[in-house]
Amino acid sequence: MRMRRGGLAVIMLTLTLMATSANALSIRLSDGGANTVTVWDNGAGDINPAAGAVTYLGSVGAFTTNVSTGLSYPILGSQDYPRLELNSVDVTSSSDGKLHIYLTDTGFTGAFSSFQAAIGGTTGGTVKYSTYFDTANTAFAMSTLLTEELYSGLAFSDVNIASALGLDVPYSLTQALEITHTGHASTSFDAELAPVPEPGTFMLLGAGLLGLAVYGRRRVRA
Repeated sequence: MRMRRGGLAVIMLTLTLMATSANALSIRLSDGGANTVTVWDNGAGDINPAAGAVTYLGSVGAFTTNVSTGLSYPILGSQDYPRLELNSVDVTSSSDGKLHIYLTDTGFTGAFSSFQAAIGGTTGGTVKYSTYFDTANTAFAMSTLLTEELYSGLAFSDVNIASALGLDVPYSLTQALEITHTGHASTSFDAELAPVPEPGTFMLLGAGLLGLAVYGRRRVRA
């Protein structure tokens, strides 16, 4: 009986630790009305079998074709060094429409003073790109704004840096894009959210490169 209870305790502890450490990567597409699709990593509707990647293929409202993929850890970054990447192709065939695309993940533990949001793509309408963090560690929460910019015209690219004042661990990160089309149009983009490396990181990198250069010279002389 003692062996059975001990084994059960170990199993319960393992399951608890797995649930605590698991991330909650998810992508959501919505037209702002009745048409909303939420797909969790390896959940229903996710056509990408890899952990740390979620892909939705389908229609949402006036947007008849959408191929949207979100990436996070363990494919990109880690809990200590968060990286979210969202890329999507979205098409309206005839009707005017608005599409909201969100990518979120939770459980980040790396404390950083600032983040940078990068984006590049093309659009036949407008694209608004916003990024958020949430110290309550809630998926899709947009409690604290990091960056926000509106883009129009055929091609666009940009990088914005924002202070993460008030960041506390653990926290969630969310990317939010709002696409507006008039009639037949298409939008495609790649957007990334990641920390801005601290000055100490650059110093360590520089020292490492210098060390490699010195080592290389010594080997050449030898």
